[in-house]
Amino acid sequence: MREMKIPVGMPAEVLDACIGSIGNEDLRNRVLEVRQNFIDASVSYRKSAEIAQLYTFLVNHQKDEEILVGNVTKGEVKNLYTYNLVKKIGARSYYDSILAAAPRGICPLCGVGMAATLDHYMPKAKFPLFSVLPLNLVPACRDCNTGKLAEFGEDKESQSLHPYFDISPFVTEQWIFAEVLISSPATIRFFVSAPDTWLRENKERAKAHFDAFKLAARFSIMAANELSSLTGMLADYVSHSGPGAVREFLTACATTELALHKNSWRAAFFQALAANDWFCEKGYL
Repeated sequence: MREMKIPVGMPAEVLDACIGSIGNEDLRNRVLEVRQNFIDASVSYRKSAEIAQLYTFLVNHQKDEEILVGNVTKGEVKNLYTYNLVKKIGARSYYDSILAAAPRGICPLCGVGMAATLDHYMPKAKFPLFSVLPLNLVPACRDCNTGKLAEFGEDKESQSLHPYFDISPFVTEQWIFAEVLISSPATIRFFVSAPDTWLRENKERAKAHFDAFKLAARFSIMAANELSSLTGMLADYVSHSGPGAVREFLTACATTELALHKNSWRAAFFQALAANDWFCEKGYL
């Protein structure tokens, strides 16, 4: 996961832009009447997110045609996102601003795909009042957005990581690792191994995030493609620098990647290769 700065001062602005772009006067007035409910919900969201307790919000099981708040239905609230934030009218500039904040354009949830859409950290189908709340909207690649669908952790341990709030220890300490499996060609298995000093709930959350976004399989695919080009380069490198140069080169790569992102697939990948005697001696051939 990649850290992201919290969107500042946007909840009321985004909400008002969405309301202002509602074409139906009756609907616009009905939503205006419950504006404060959205503001209050945004305050509660932030307080809960800061202490990793978003799971305490009750899931809404209403049908879209049922009244959610005031005289506004659940479907009408959800549609504020679909028709007034996503579409290129009204509040679309806020959508684009949040999406553009993705670090180097990369999905912060996986660190692999291109951020191409916004993911509702808390699904709008279950928590409609957060449908246009910037704190609940995370830039994501399509794999992360569609893969998670409407899943949401129902307790503290099963919550996936939130790029705006879950920084330490998930960004500052390494918990994603890999190992080399002896095969022809070599294959890489990625796994979670959180530090022993972590709280049990943090260990479980790291694993929940890793599983929810299917990172083991996605990272292995990235590693396989990297290996196909790396092996030829290493063979040529050894012919000029000697056999010990393989481990030295891979260790340098791992150090560089760890300095950039402690939990990127590339950091774990190079670490695993450098630590494996079989790969450094002949597995790269």
